[in-house]
Amino acid sequence: MNFYDAHNHLHDDRFAGRQAELVAASRSVGVARMLVNGSCEADWPQVAALAREFPGCVVPSFGFHPWYVAERTPRWRETLIEWLDATPGAVIGEIGLDRWKPGLAYDGQEEVFLAQLRLAAERNVIASLHCLQTWGRLWELLRATPRPARGFLLHSYGGPAEMVAPLAK
Repeated sequence: MNFYDAHNHLHDDRFAGRQAELVAASRSVGVARMLVNGSCEADWPQVAALAREFPGCVVPSFGFHPWYVAERTPRWRETLIEWLDATPGAVIGEIGLDRWKPGLAYDGQEEVFLAQLRLAAERNVIASLHCLQTWGRLWELLRATPRPARGFLLHSYGGPAEMVAPLAK
């Protein structure tokens, strides 16, 4: 049986130097592929490097996580497109909305989320979504905005049970 890790941050500093060991361990228990989510412009090069180092295993995903939206450069969208164009098989993520993290500004989150979701729809690539304490607004935006025909991945769902069926649809 094959398993698929739909969400990780293998490029993160806490795994520094252990990526090959972790990929080998994952493969030994049946993990065929893993989606490695970038969170901001600074880590996109590491995500791309992992995809090159572990072809056929690491699916690279580039996006602006809501925790890092305030750090984006004026050319963030163009840079994102450049990484997507330069990295075969790349998808978009981790993107989303967050009102949970203390001290995190909500300003700009919707704008950046929608730009990335539209880009995923235009390219018809999967989008990996993050959402904490803003399920209603996420649902409104998803209904009003083009989504990739391939769908999206909503990880670590913690919203209301009654939203599962409409989101899955």
